[in-house]
Amino acid sequence: MRRYKKGLALVMTTAMLLSLAACGGKKEEPAATTTEEVTEETSEEKTEDVADASDEIQPGVNLIKGGDFSDGVGTFGTYTTNGGSVKLDVNDDGELQIDIANIGTVEHGVQVFYDGFAMQEGGVYQLDFDAHSTIDRDIAWRIQLNGGDYHAYATETVSLTGEPQHYSMEFTMEEGSDPAPRFCFNLGYVESMQEAGVDAASVEAHSIMIDNLSLVLNDGSNMQEVEALAEAPKIKVNQVGYRKNDTKKAVFTNLADDDTTFTVVDAASGETAFEGTLSEPSEYKAGQEMDSTGDFSELNKEGTYKIVTGKGEESGEFKIGDNVYEDTYKSIVKMMYLQRCGMELTSDEAGDFAHPACHTGEATIYGTDKKIDVSGGWHDAGDYGRYVVAGAKAAADLVLAYEKFGEKDLVDEAKYELDWMLKMQDQTSGGVYHKVTCASFPGEVMPQEETEELIVTPISNAATGDFAAVMALAGRVCDDNKYLDAAKKAWDYLEQHKGDRGFKNPDEISTGEYPDKYDRDEYFWAASELYKTTGDDKYKTAMAEYIDDERNLEGMGWSSVGMYGCYAALTNDKLLTDSSNLRKTIQDYFIGKANESVETSEKNPYGVDFTNSFYWGSNMGVSNSGMVLLMANEIAPDEKYVKCAKGQLDYLLGLNATGYCFVTGQGYLSPQNPHHRPSQATGKCMPGMLVGGPNSNLEDPYAKAVLADVAPAKCYIDNVQSYSCNEITIYWNSPLIYLMAALQDE
Repeated sequence: MRRYKKGLALVMTTAMLLSLAACGGKKEEPAATTTEEVTEETSEEKTEDVADASDEIQPGVNLIKGGDFSDGVGTFGTYTTNGGSVKLDVNDDGELQIDIANIGTVEHGVQVFYDGFAMQEGGVYQLDFDAHSTIDRDIAWRIQLNGGDYHAYATETVSLTGEPQHYSMEFTMEEGSDPAPRFCFNLGYVESMQEAGVDAASVEAHSIMIDNLSLVLNDGSNMQEVEALAEAPKIKVNQVGYRKNDTKKAVFTNLADDDTTFTVVDAASGETAFEGTLSEPSEYKAGQEMDSTGDFSELNKEGTYKIVTGKGEESGEFKIGDNVYEDTYKSIVKMMYLQRCGMELTSDEAGDFAHPACHTGEATIYGTDKKIDVSGGWHDAGDYGRYVVAGAKAAADLVLAYEKFGEKDLVDEAKYELDWMLKMQDQTSGGVYHKVTCASFPGEVMPQEETEELIVTPISNAATGDFAAVMALAGRVCDDNKYLDAAKKAWDYLEQHKGDRGFKNPDEISTGEYPDKYDRDEYFWAASELYKTTGDDKYKTAMAEYIDDERNLEGMGWSSVGMYGCYAALTNDKLLTDSSNLRKTIQDYFIGKANESVETSEKNPYGVDFTNSFYWGSNMGVSNSGMVLLMANEIAPDEKYVKCAKGQLDYLLGLNATGYCFVTGQGYLSPQNPHHRPSQATGKCMPGMLVGGPNSNLEDPYAKAVLADVAPAKCYIDNVQSYSCNEITIYWNSPLIYLMAALQDE
């Protein structure tokens, strides 16, 4: 019996770690034929369903469903990188046939994988399969962590020939139980080939056949019990705190029937500062819970407090005071600085996240030999890619906050992104390149350690439209012609390329796609900002062209951006005396959406603009709702909008069904394990990051495994492997910055 231990035979090479991480992360989960891409509302292309990993592991039961391939390829998928090329099918003999055109230049240049099972510490497992190949070669099988450093729990390199052979291995799971590991065959340029001096380019196209694949538990007598998910706290509050004159509410979940009162206690003295009675409990279906609320708005004395029910349930500590948001606000703004690319971040400024200048080399324009300088900008998310459509939303939020509230540090930070975006514009056509990344995602490394070739991908209408809009906005607010000139040039490109919609990754690139397939909302936003900045009636005419369809007016994400155009129109003095139906149509839509947010929030015990479904990046949706509400109050003043916007902030800072403050480093229960490369590389959680939050669509293997039976509003897990719940992005932080800046100003 072989026994495998982390750190011994299973230590992977640096190159393997750098590239294997491409199998995890937001926008990173590989499917059988494509890469999963995410919008703020829904996943555009989801990975294949995986087998239910929640079933109890029983001896002798095959954990790999469909391993005899009698029903076809099933849920097996492929991942390729560094030149690898592969196709899957089931041949006439009922075997999985893996046709490899190119093995690539790393061990996992070609990878066939299976997700959707669990392994428990102490279990003794046995792996069996039959395999042969049209050429003699080595392959490696692995059972590995499906995230983080992707290290193997068990692995072995085996030699294939033209004759079918049976392979059987027994091993003990000696690490902690994993509800969502990955089984895979690495079929690329495996280590034994490298050691033998085989030239990867010399390996001819070939096929590998696999059959009768099984992974079973042989002995579970020493298996450790898997810890159940921790229950959410029974008392939820805004963990950062409340200003003295705020509405102050707590939510109490599943209390005993006779637990009907609460007190707010001074944390230092233990004295009671407020006594209250709970509301009658009501069912919250999205949380599968019974909730009561307690209002303590009358308490306006500065201090640190906790809440205690009549039967002794307690909350964590929170503050009341007029400056309670100051530290949180500073941290979420600084996060944008810490995401800067292409410049040195010193230890004095960045602490544990200091690094030398990264990604400073020129990038190759895809499909050409031309190289350009695209240094600068923000790292988009948990990876180090830089994406125009995402960056435009983030920069717009900061510029709008500066325009309205006058915080100069926000526009200075936004300019760092805007000046990078200028480099992404083709100076001949005016079109804007969609993104710059390496061919695949990095491992859990610091940014300066991602040293693969940078590739600039083709121009897209979505990127060009967002660029035109945010540059017109910046040209107005920053009074800088370089931004406005670039916006006009981008608009000219858009006018010449109507109908050229969408973006698709080239085959060699597996980083985030941001594949916006509908661009009329980008045209509307761009026209609205250009009209507000220039007063040129040709842009007003263009605006009128796009108000015929509400899809062009909706959204404040990276995919749907129409509400930015609405706000630009409704704050444009030139439209105040508009005799056409243009302004009225836009205002009716915008204010109608704000009223819908209020109505939805008032029906929710947590005061949030959500019903029963939570999507990838739901916390951005909450922040965006807060932005819209505050903008609506500017256009049609009503205190209900401000109150409801404050409720969205309360939700993000702890007043939600999970009980988490979703901003790292804030409150008494906040994420510690975000899907974020610098945090993973340093082993320390960067503060000030807004994580994605509940996602009831369960769009990564770990979420599928551990959240399958969890209520929609609680579908969140603080685990680095759950990128669809626990990744971060610049464009999730940015609307929260606007929301907090507005409420502090108010």
